[in-house]
Amino acid sequence: MNPNDTIVACTTPPGYSSIAVVRLSGDQASPLLHKIFRSAESPRSFEAQRVYHGFVVDAVTNETIDTALATTFCKPNSYTGEDVVELSCHGNPLIVDRIIRMFIDLGARVAQRGEFTKRALINGKIDLLQAEAVHDTVLAPCEQARRMAILQYEGRLSEKIYDIRSRIVDLLFLVEADIDFSEEEGVHYEQSESTEVLKGIISEIDDLLKGASIGLKIKDGYRVLILGRVNVGKSTLFNRLVGHDRAIVHEQPGTTRDWLEESVQIADLYVTLFDTAGILSKASGPDEIAQQRTRALVEDADLILLMFDGSEPMNEEDVYLYDLVKHKRKLLVINKIDLNDKLSDMEMFSDSKKISAKTGRNVGALEEGIKGSLLPKDYRDDVLITRHRHIDALTRARKCLVDAKNAPTIETVAYELHCSLNVVGELTGQVLRKDILDRIFEEFCIGK
Repeated sequence: MNPNDTIVACTTPPGYSSIAVVRLSGDQASPLLHKIFRSAESPRSFEAQRVYHGFVVDAVTNETIDTALATTFCKPNSYTGEDVVELSCHGNPLIVDRIIRMFIDLGARVAQRGEFTKRALINGKIDLLQAEAVHDTVLAPCEQARRMAILQYEGRLSEKIYDIRSRIVDLLFLVEADIDFSEEEGVHYEQSESTEVLKGIISEIDDLLKGASIGLKIKDGYRVLILGRVNVGKSTLFNRLVGHDRAIVHEQPGTTRDWLEESVQIADLYVTLFDTAGILSKASGPDEIAQQRTRALVEDADLILLMFDGSEPMNEEDVYLYDLVKHKRKLLVINKIDLNDKLSDMEMFSDSKKISAKTGRNVGALEEGIKGSLLPKDYRDDVLITRHRHIDALTRARKCLVDAKNAPTIETVAYELHCSLNVVGELTGQVLRKDILDRIFEEFCIGK
C-alpha cells in the first residue's frame, strides 16, 4: 500500500438505491475528476467546498454514463486531510462500478478497508480513539451507543487521556531534570510529591477502568431475561417489547417449552431479550429439560424481569422463583393490572413495575425501569472506554505507574514513566503499532 496513491471507493452501502457516493482521496483526486466529469459551468479548476452539477462521461468513448453532483474538498480541510472528491451518482451498481473502473483506468486504486479513516489518522485529523469511534458510530446498535460513539469522536475520551499523558510528562520532566542536573541549585526531586502525583493519576485510570464494563455493555448489548411461573404473561410481554408476535401466546399453560431471544432497543439501550419457559418447583420430562435451560440463562443474565400474575395471590412457585434469583439483579413486574390486582399492596412489591402486557399499559415505564436498573445513576457516557484494547492499554499503563511509585531509584522511576507514556501513546495513536492499526482497520468497510 502506497500512502501517496489516489484511492477510490463507494462510501455508501452496496446495492440499489436512489443515490450512491464515490469518494476519491489523494493528490490526483481533482485532476482525475476533470477527466470524467463535465460540469455545466466548465470550470478550469474546482473550488473547494463547492458542489457542481454535471455529467459523468467515459474519457475514452465520450459516452455519458450518468448525471451527478461533484463535491470537492482541498487539503487540509477534508476528512482525510488530503484533496478529496465525492461524486454523488444514481445508486445503480452498474453505474457505480463503471465510475470506479474509470478512475482505476486513469491511475487510482481501490481503497483498502478503513483507508480513508487511516489517512485521516496519519494526517493528524483525528487520533486513534476517534478513528475507532467512526467505526462505532457506523455500527451503533442503539441510541445510547450512538451518543457514546459521537462523544468519543468529538474527542471527549481523548481529552481525558491527553490530560493523563500531560501529567505524566510533567512528572517525567522533573524526574529527568533531577537526574541530569542534580547538582544544580533549585533542582531537586521530592519522592513524596511524586508519590502523590502518581496516586492521583492512578486513581483517574481506575475511574476509567471502573466504567469499562458499562461502555462494553452499551456497545455489545445487555442480556435481559423474562422469568416467571407458567401463564403469567411472559410471552405477551416479550412480544410487546419486541414489537411483533415473535412468541406464541395461548391460554393453555406451558406453551413456551424452549427459550426465545430477540435483539431489540429498549429505552435507547441495546438488549438481547429472552422469553423463557415457566419454571415449576417440580417438573419432569420436556418441562424439566426446558427449565434446566432457563436456569442456565439466569446465571448469564444482566437483569431478570421477574413476573407475577397480579390477578392471583402469590403461590409456592412464585416464592420458589424469587428465592432462585435472589442473588441476581432483578426488577419485579406485576402483570395483568387490567384485571383484579391482588399483589400491589404487598410490601415486597413497593418498587415493582405494574403493567398490563396485553394492553400495553405502563410498559413504557417498565422500559425506563429496565434502563435505570442497567445503568448506574452516576453514569457518564462522555468518558467511557468501549474496547478491550482500551482496557488492556490502561491496565498496562497503570502497572507502569504503580511500579514507578514503588521504584527504588530515581532512574527506575524515569524508566517506568517512559513505559507508561508509550502505552498511553498506543491508545491515542501517538505511538503507532502496525499490528494494532491492522487489527482496528480490518473491521472497517472499504468505503470508510
